[in-house]
Amino acid sequence: MTESKVDASLFANYVPLNALRPESQADLARKSVVSTARAGDSLFKLGDSADRALFLMSGALQLKDGDGKVVSTIRAGEPSAMHRIAHQSPRRVTAQCATDVRYLAIDAGLLDVMLTWDQTGSFEVGELVAGETETGGDEDWMTRLLQMRTFQLVPPSNLQAMFMRMQEVQVEPGQVIVRQNDAGDYFYVVMSGRFIVTREQPNQKPVRLAELETGACFGEEALISETRRNATVTALVRGKLMRLSKDDFRTLLNDPLSRRIGADEATAMVEGGRARWLDVRLPSEFQRGSLPGTLNLPLYMLRMKLGQLDAQQTWIACCDTGRRSSVAAFILTQKGFDAYVLDGGIPASNRGDGA
Repeated sequence: MTESKVDASLFANYVPLNALRPESQADLARKSVVSTARAGDSLFKLGDSADRALFLMSGALQLKDGDGKVVSTIRAGEPSAMHRIAHQSPRRVTAQCATDVRYLAIDAGLLDVMLTWDQTGSFEVGELVAGETETGGDEDWMTRLLQMRTFQLVPPSNLQAMFMRMQEVQVEPGQVIVRQNDAGDYFYVVMSGRFIVTREQPNQKPVRLAELETGACFGEEALISETRRNATVTALVRGKLMRLSKDDFRTLLNDPLSRRIGADEATAMVEGGRARWLDVRLPSEFQRGSLPGTLNLPLYMLRMKLGQLDAQQTWIACCDTGRRSSVAAFILTQKGFDAYVLDGGIPASNRGDGA
């Protein structure tokens, strides 16, 4: 096999690569390769870990089951070749070259992170306070948190530990608290002051997204999805923050709120009319295969379209790996919805993987 560097312009031909922002495509291209293989070679075998996302560029592949039977054939240029090749992990088929082939190979974990990073809403803020906020005493932030359904679902012992482990941070005007593209390290709650949220755009001035005051929270999405920060938060005036470390956030807040549910139990709830699927993948991914009766609302649109969801309905968020749906369930819970995460992601047979 031979390998060569990747031009990001290739991504326009493949799903979901073509949905990534240009800067994300450029980052991903630097860590991807175009490889070749000869007829008879195997790109992967049944049972292998799917650590790379593969896209067929030329030639033809046969997908074979454990008995060596051909279950499907993928040919470059056909619609099926626009998608990742049987990307479930572990692999459920063997991919053998029917001809000489060229294919694009991308780190699957990095791709999943990029998809989540690009879709975590319009900005890296989960402002949990509805309506106007007024700056009050230092106790206001705690009162506001305890009035929110998100924190009412957290076990009292966890809340007590959270408040004990939070660190107070004094900030000055102009101080950057969270910087776009940095790794997530803390979850923040505004005690006092005002903070502006901005997002950098290539060759453009930063876009102003929101202003946060007492009781607002930010920083959780990067911690949940293990992605980089997708906005910058800067202090406008002198103020105070309380912050919770990444590990404490996961243990005390995210794990109790994630409410993971297995496929069998989730299916029984949906079929019994007690819940509904909410697929937060991109429309191009959804159209290739989905669970029966699913509503598709991409993660990047979730905050904007929450008003269209039935607040009396229980929602089971799902995606291909569970990363994006974990963020979605946290957002839904913040806003008062009853939400679960489909553990393990959508079964490969419902994703249109072809095997």
